[in-house]
Amino acid sequence: MSSGSTALHTALVRFGEDRSWKRFESPVETITVTELADVVPALRRAEEASAAGQWVVGLLSYDAGPAFDPAVDSQRDPAVPLLAFGIFDSPTSTDGPIDGPFEISEWTPDQDEVTYSANITKIRELIRAGETYQVNYTVRRHATFWGSAEGLFASLARAQMADYDGFLHLGTHALCSPSPELFFTRDGDTYTSKPMKGTRPRHHNADTDREIAEALRSSPKDRAENVMIVDMVRNDLGRIATPGTVHVPHLLTVEHYPTVHTMTSTVVAEANASLVESLKALYPVASITGAPKYRTTEIIAELEATPRGAYCGSIFTLSPTGRWEFNVVIRSVWLDLEAGPGTYGVGGGIVWDSEPHDEWRETEHKSRVLARAGRPLQLLETMAWTPDGGVSLRQRHINRLLRAGDHFGIAVDMDAVMHLLNSVRSDTPVMLRLLVDAAGVPTLQVRALPTSSDEIRALPIDSVPVDSYDEFLVHKTTTRTRYDDARDRFPDASDVILWNQRGELTETTISNLVLDLDGDLVTPDHRSGLLAGTLREELLDRGQVTERVLTLDDLARADRLFTINSVRGWDEVEVASTEPG
Repeated sequence: MSSGSTALHTALVRFGEDRSWKRFESPVETITVTELADVVPALRRAEEASAAGQWVVGLLSYDAGPAFDPAVDSQRDPAVPLLAFGIFDSPTSTDGPIDGPFEISEWTPDQDEVTYSANITKIRELIRAGETYQVNYTVRRHATFWGSAEGLFASLARAQMADYDGFLHLGTHALCSPSPELFFTRDGDTYTSKPMKGTRPRHHNADTDREIAEALRSSPKDRAENVMIVDMVRNDLGRIATPGTVHVPHLLTVEHYPTVHTMTSTVVAEANASLVESLKALYPVASITGAPKYRTTEIIAELEATPRGAYCGSIFTLSPTGRWEFNVVIRSVWLDLEAGPGTYGVGGGIVWDSEPHDEWRETEHKSRVLARAGRPLQLLETMAWTPDGGVSLRQRHINRLLRAGDHFGIAVDMDAVMHLLNSVRSDTPVMLRLLVDAAGVPTLQVRALPTSSDEIRALPIDSVPVDSYDEFLVHKTTTRTRYDDARDRFPDASDVILWNQRGELTETTISNLVLDLDGDLVTPDHRSGLLAGTLREELLDRGQVTERVLTLDDLARADRLFTINSVRGWDEVEVASTEPG
């Protein structure tokens, strides 16, 4: 045991029913464990400190599993302590995370879909051979990070809106864990665990979103995955529980987060066990290993490219009242504050009927929170203004702005917005660019209107589909990565036609589309994943255009093709044969 370079300096947690933040600074003692033999003695010291009226806050890494049972297998990340905690007299404040500046690059997976699918196939072969029933297989995403680790955590916590938030500053490293999953709590003699298994992406359309949640709730595959893990937790708790007290008050409950729906169950038991006895029975967490636990940890160690380290471990608090709380470190980022890399682990339970592509897509859905937190988010509205009429379609722009604010949890200062819009003065028509930051504060930029031309522009069709579930396609913000990537693939084009993963036509990078199909003016359905423009909305309400799902085949057979937006109006265009370059 030591107080090495990864000793705990600062902790910020928000666990429990009261959902209040607790910040811990200046520990009276820190313990950092790098050897398996030292894990259990250190945890005994932690429990002694809690019993003596002090707080203990720390990290138990996934790699510490063999300390509780040699049958557990794991790789080892030498940069991550097996156990690190601080002992504190009390929280120093109840303030939330501080929004410090940071920058982070695009996140890239450590393996491609082909490699991922090959490993899923190997797992299915092991299931067929009776070696395992479920394996929680995970991969990593990496990015380069600069700036405030706590600032990144603040952004992640807002984006995830989870129940078990934890931030640890460990000297040369930091852990940002806005986790939605509870490993377990102990309150008195009552143990509560909430294993999570089964995930679906959120959808921007409310009706579709409800259908997706219901599909998760009724999915035989996801229900079977969840029940399998519930049985493991029941068995684990049964090793320390008073006989007859293990029960499941809530089975297969669907919870809703900003980017995903997920299925949880609640397992409760009564037990009078020490901290070490509890962890020997329960660790590592059932939901992030599989069934049976010990053989499955061997499979994980064989197939996963890198050690898990902090990922799939637990941030924990031991309070002076005897209450213990442990989260599961998922949806979390581990930061190397000296070298700069950030690591995000993501995975899911693989069973016999898992389809590799569907599982790969699930890792993408679970990573969507990174896009929300990756850079400061601003809402955006672009409007045409004339001296005689003011803002064109003003109320429609305001309504769209408020919908985006509601979606991203931004309380827009509408008094300030209206003051800015009403203060515009110009002798000629102009374009207004309204920005609203995360605090709801607006700013307004006034620019010249784009010039128009009678020339029919030729627009290429993008070579890469967009994701119809992507919230940044549906709400207008300064996060325009998907649009910028399309423009980069065709640098000589004035605009690019987009389509989604189902082959459905969506929009262009700056406008909505209208097709003339046998004399009917038709625009792509909003459920295909597009920004519903204000001019598009106006034309639909007037009955001048209709909407339906359109495909690339419809684009090929259209008599005429138009782009529309509230700043540029109508432009007739045609499809180009340009290749990316």
